[in-house]
Parts: sequence; structure tokens; C-alpha cells
Amino acid sequence: MKSKVLILDNKIYSLSGISNFLKQKKYEIVKPSETESAFNICSSADLKAVIVDLRLFGAKSNVFLQNLKDNVLPEDVKLITISDTISPRKVFDDLRMC
Repeated sequence: MKSKVLILDNKIYSLSGISNFLKQKKYEIVKPSETESAFNICSSADLKAVIVDLRLFGAKSNVFLQNLKDNVLPEDVKLITISDTISPRKVFDDLRMC
């Protein structure tokens, strides 16, 4: 069974390069639809990690991430935050450490 990774990005800041790289490494990529909540997916899906682009929520990113960590994510799910300078290989290395 493939490990699932939730990727939270938007059309402006797409994480397609990281997504494609992880698919090649046999991860199942989960992305919320417009009607799905990331919080619902995090609490119901069997995830290995959640990858969040820090630009996604702008100034509110820290509030979102803290709420996600404190109230939603199980302790065994790794939260990986990225910026435009991170490489797909770095994300993969972080996932392997889970």
C-alpha cells in the first residue's frame, strides 16, 4: 500500500514538481477538492505527511499551521512546510525520515 501525502497549494503557487517527484517515488498524492476541507482530510485519511506551501494563506499561514498541528494532525503525521527554495529531493528526504 502506498503512503499518502496531502499537498496543500494553489494555482498560483503549484507544487506540481514536488508532487510528480513523490509520485515517481511511489507516494500517493492527496489534494483537497474545492468542496473538501484540508482539516477533514487530515483527520480521516491515513496520511504519512502534509506538505504546505507557506505562501498559501499569506499572513495567516502561521495561524493555519498552528491550528492544524494543535487540533487536527495525528502525532504520527509529519508536517512539512515549504517555500520556493526547497527542492523535491529535500521533501523526499524529510518524508523518508518519518
